[in-house]
Amino acid sequence: MLENQKSDIEQQPSEFLTFITRMCAAHQWKITESDDEHAVIQFAVNETRSQTLFVFYFDNSLEFSVPSFAAFDSLENVPHLISTTLLQINAKTKMGFWCLEQIGERIVYTFMHNASMENVTEHLFGEIVSSLIQRVEEFEGLLEKMPKENNSKTD
Repeated sequence: MLENQKSDIEQQPSEFLTFITRMCAAHQWKITESDDEHAVIQFAVNETRSQTLFVFYFDNSLEFSVPSFAAFDSLENVPHLISTTLLQINAKTKMGFWCLEQIGERIVYTFMHNASMENVTEHLFGEIVSSLIQRVEEFEGLLEKMPKENNSKTD
C-alpha cells in the first residue's frame, strides 16, 4: 500500500510547476516550456519580434530573466558606454536590474528580477513580467535606432 501512495506523490506537480501554472493562467499567458526548476514564456511584441521570459526556481527563490538581442562574443566587445548607462538606470529602478549574462558562448545584456516565491502574488507576478518585457523592448528599440556602424557587433 505504501508503494502505491509513493507513486501517486511522485506524479504530483512540483510546488514550482503548480505556482507557475497558476500565475500564467491568471494572466492568460502560455508556458512554452517548463520543468521543476524553470519555465519559459514567449511574448509577441509585434508582427516580427517576440521576447522570451525565463523563470528559474532555486530554494524558494525565483529569478526572472529576459535576455535582449544585444549579444557579444567576448567581454572586450561589450560597449562600456551602454553598460555604464544601464548601471545608472539600475540605481533608479525599483523592479529589476540590468546585467551581463553568459548564455552559451555569448555575453548578453539581460534584464532580471529576483523574488521570494512566497511573496509573489498574481498581481506582483504580472507587474514583474510586464516590467521586464517592457524594459528589454525599450532597450532593443533604442539599439535598433542606433547607426549600423555602432551596432555592428551585436546580434
